[in-house]
Amino acid sequence: MSDVGKPSGAGRGVLYIAFAKFYFMFAGLVIQFRLPNILSRSAFGSFSLVSNIASLVNNVLVTGTIQAVSKFSAAEPGKARRVQHAGLRMHVRLGLVIAVGFIAAAPLIAWLLHDMSKTAPLMLAGLIVAGYSFYAVFVGTANGLHQFHKQAGLDVTFATLRVAGLLGMAMAGLGVIGVIGGWVAAVGIILIAAIVWVGLPGKVAAEDRLPVRPLISFFAGVAVYLLLFNALMFVDSFLIKRLTTEYYDAHAAELASAIDIVVPWGAKLSGYHFDSSVLADVQNGYYAASQNLGRLAYQAIIAATFVVFPLVSRSTFTDDKETTRRYVEVTSRYSLMFAMAIGVVIAANPADMLSLLYPEDFARHGAAALGLLALGNVAFSVFAINGTILNGSGHTRDAIVTAAITLALAAIGNYIAIPMATESGNVLVVAAAVTGGAMVVGAVVSGLALVRRLGAFLPLISLARIAVATGAALAAGRFVKLGHGKLMILVEAAMVGVVFLVVLIGTRELGKRDLDAIKAVRKKRAAGGGDA
Repeated sequence: MSDVGKPSGAGRGVLYIAFAKFYFMFAGLVIQFRLPNILSRSAFGSFSLVSNIASLVNNVLVTGTIQAVSKFSAAEPGKARRVQHAGLRMHVRLGLVIAVGFIAAAPLIAWLLHDMSKTAPLMLAGLIVAGYSFYAVFVGTANGLHQFHKQAGLDVTFATLRVAGLLGMAMAGLGVIGVIGGWVAAVGIILIAAIVWVGLPGKVAAEDRLPVRPLISFFAGVAVYLLLFNALMFVDSFLIKRLTTEYYDAHAAELASAIDIVVPWGAKLSGYHFDSSVLADVQNGYYAASQNLGRLAYQAIIAATFVVFPLVSRSTFTDDKETTRRYVEVTSRYSLMFAMAIGVVIAANPADMLSLLYPEDFARHGAAALGLLALGNVAFSVFAINGTILNGSGHTRDAIVTAAITLALAAIGNYIAIPMATESGNVLVVAAAVTGGAMVVGAVVSGLALVRRLGAFLPLISLARIAVATGAALAAGRFVKLGHGKLMILVEAAMVGVVFLVVLIGTRELGKRDLDAIKAVRKKRAAGGGDA
């Protein structure tokens, strides 16, 4: 039997991966809302910061490797195992070197953050970087072969392992180092599972080996974009840590003189020995909670990128321009609707949504920031899809330019705005506003790049209708209050979602054409037509 096997259809692949991503999101939420109840506020903020720094590198390695292996495998499925073999060799030269470099750079990163206590957990996180690089080769092989059920299975398994490892170590009282250690253990186990399930490429004769250089070249081009893209996700939290620590150091005498230390953003830290890095970690913990919930729309929609990338790669490989335009329009439209359905529910009642998962003080300090981040991450979701399509269609330079513009706006804006907001106590809100605004600009600029290169993007009429539905849903959430309690919060959230959906149907953004499209896909598959 062929190693490629019978590929799953695109729609079935979306379902497999969407389920896995939803499970991964749920597992991530379990970690995020349980850790603040186990760790101290400063330890939670410290873990969140270390996790963000490690994720900046991990996300580049994982996504870049998956896309590289997937692209070459999808273009010539018969060589998929040889591509896998080349991918593993690539990371002996690349992944391991990056991991060692990350470990060596840990003291420098800690110094830049004005907190040398971050050195040890960052060095331990370097092992995660090494494991992820090789694990991604197996995921990319499954993706390129359209074996989405294996990719989804690995996602689900890894999510479960992370929950067990991180929370287990936290409950054991091992602190930030222990939690990172649990993450390392989860990566080691999932790497072994990937080897068993996806399989090793087997022995490849020297004359049959594919050269590593094309994979490294493609990875390097995509990695520049991914580094910029992922930096946009974390630059605000890095700057909050560094710049607020500088503020607390500058005002140490007046803050330390208080019996109950009261920092400018209003949190009372009774009994704490004054430490500016601890205060900054606490603030980062509050912001991390808002980031985690605010990114739900992005985390949900990112499932589509793992499916659309090989499809766009294949259509452009065969010069199928009409198919590519159809993928762009359909993916952009449904991605925005789906992401906004999640984002508007959170943004309508941010304090209530935080209180569902976090202690009361998180809702008090992070609600305003969450409302802005929830909507900003809808734009970020569109930006992510646009970048994936540009990369998949070979227009990597356009993706890099749009990511660089967006990151520059976020970094420079936050660097200027955070110090100005620190004394007034509006750091979290200001950082969320600057970052969210930059994400909107990124979505628009990358959309214009799609129009210029591929001749298609989100139809303007769809954008207008979705905007109307968003406004109606936000109004419903803000002005209709059913009472207190978690059940009422969930009912209100459902109501906001229903209003959004009803307005989409009422404006005919959703309707008969969508049902007809689904029926056409089913008929084609029933007739043996494969992917729609």
